[in-house]
Amino acid sequence: MDARKVEKVLTAAGEPKFRLKQALDAVYKGNLSTWAEASTLPAPLRERLDKEAPVLALAAHRVLVSEDGRAHKAALRLGDGCLVEAVLLKPKPVDDWSVCVSTQVGCAMGCTFCATGLMGLRRNLTAEEIQDQVLFWRGYLKSHRLEGRVSNVVYMGMGEPFHNYANVADSLRALLDPERVGLSARHVSVSTVGIVPGIEKFGDDFPTVNLALSLHAANDSLREKIVPANRAYDTGMLKEALKMYLKKTGRKVFIEYVLLAGENDRLRDAFALGKFVHACGRPDLLHVNLIAWNPTATKHTAPEQDHPRKFKEALEGLGVSVTVRRNLGTDIQGACGQLITRLPPPRVGAPRREGPKTTRPAAEPRAGRENRKRPGGGRFRPLS
Repeated sequence: MDARKVEKVLTAAGEPKFRLKQALDAVYKGNLSTWAEASTLPAPLRERLDKEAPVLALAAHRVLVSEDGRAHKAALRLGDGCLVEAVLLKPKPVDDWSVCVSTQVGCAMGCTFCATGLMGLRRNLTAEEIQDQVLFWRGYLKSHRLEGRVSNVVYMGMGEPFHNYANVADSLRALLDPERVGLSARHVSVSTVGIVPGIEKFGDDFPTVNLALSLHAANDSLREKIVPANRAYDTGMLKEALKMYLKKTGRKVFIEYVLLAGENDRLRDAFALGKFVHACGRPDLLHVNLIAWNPTATKHTAPEQDHPRKFKEALEGLGVSVTVRRNLGTDIQGACGQLITRLPPPRVGAPRREGPKTTRPAAEPRAGRENRKRPGGGRFRPLS
């Protein structure tokens, strides 16, 4: 929701000043998805707001729920017909919910194991489109009568957050504002592939929000093959950026590391990662999250089932704080690295309005059959 648009409509309608706070409270505190639900506002005003400043700048195209009920993935249609995916997760049965938001339609970083990178970059999301993913899931919990609340938000969906820094920053301000969404900064995390200027600015602008670095390899020759952005910001630059960030904020940084069988999961890779952690100067403030690769239409394979544990033990022997992260939502392609959507085709001739029923999606990137298998049978396929 864009509060400025709401204020503009209220001013044009000649409403008293108190009406703005009343309207914002209805959405942020009432977890509404449409103005029609805002019973505290006059009916004619609700109708006008729905037309001129709708609560959400996106709408559900499809929602999938994992078999265990702890992961819900939504393909959300934006105003121009593009789709992005956002995920609602329940890390533990007794926990509140976490929302994984996207920041771009597609991604330009090209990480070789990630489905989103197969799309390329279509466009940045606006601050409104980013924060509305959280509002969508809050309304979803209410309408589906699911217990718990959204207490955590992670910027780990489609796109590179620091490649869209201004809009990500504005969305963070909305999520952290006590008068709006009101999340605690320590319950919000932003992940980057390692855009060094973004890390530096983020430390200045949001020193209490969690930072996560998608590392995936700790030496340049290997990381360049997996994470092409390493050619611009190599591991040496990342170490220096993290040293400065840790000195400035004193906050723990999470190192994300996707394990790819036979590529970055060997003993020497663990030693390189341990060396990287200690070279940042404050190993006590770095925590490694190991993630077994989730099937995508890319040329990688997952490690053997017990291998993440062995890799973890090797890191622990090097004095590294480490956790093997459980992957939720793999059965609905909602886990780390699996988000991908179909794009509307390019328009030819005069612009015309295309709704969901008339938009033909472009073909998805294809991969060989051997790369489309997933554990437990079946094949990987985009679901949006």
